[in-house]
Amino acid sequence: MACTNCDKNIWKQKLGRCKRCMWLNFFLLLASAVLSYFMVQSQPKSVQTIAALFALFFSALLMLSHTVAFIYYRFTKARANGFK
Repeated sequence: MACTNCDKNIWKQKLGRCKRCMWLNFFLLLASAVLSYFMVQSQPKSVQTIAALFALFFSALLMLSHTVAFIYYRFTKARANGFK
């Protein structure tokens, strides 16, 4: 999950600090929410619908962890490894 704004490849160090990764995750969450909404209405018990719901759940979990880490770093003013 490396991006051009970060020098390190370790996702734990970028969690809540890399804005580009947070935006990509937000768009992934939005796309999976729209996809799962339409798939649940059309075929609620198909394998593709369940996979879309899993994608929605895990992208929401990743976005939640990014948000919690961002708020933590914002309130504690913690800076590590030169991330801004």
